[in-house]
Amino acid sequence: MLSNKIKLIVIAIFVVLLGVGGLVANKLEAIPVGGSCANASQHDSCSGPDAACISADSGDYCSIGCKAAAECPAGWKCESITAETFSTKDGQKTKSEQTKMCVKP
Repeated sequence: MLSNKIKLIVIAIFVVLLGVGGLVANKLEAIPVGGSCANASQHDSCSGPDAACISADSGDYCSIGCKAAAECPAGWKCESITAETFSTKDGQKTKSEQTKMCVKP
């Protein structure tokens, strides 16, 4: 029979392994700046500072927040856009605000 100390160690190792697995899975699912986030389930998978999925005429893509064009990928612009937040409960728009994001040309 295992002692309580060994049981606690085994549980701690299991919890650490689950945490590491979660971090690895999160990094594998992360979409880089400029990557497509067209699938609705990917809208929260963009990576980078203040990352978000931007909807444009050319399609949905991942972008990052910015204060100046120098913070954006080469050739992109730092522009003010309207960010809209929707309720997960009923899909209704709950908030609209202006923010600066890197935008594809």
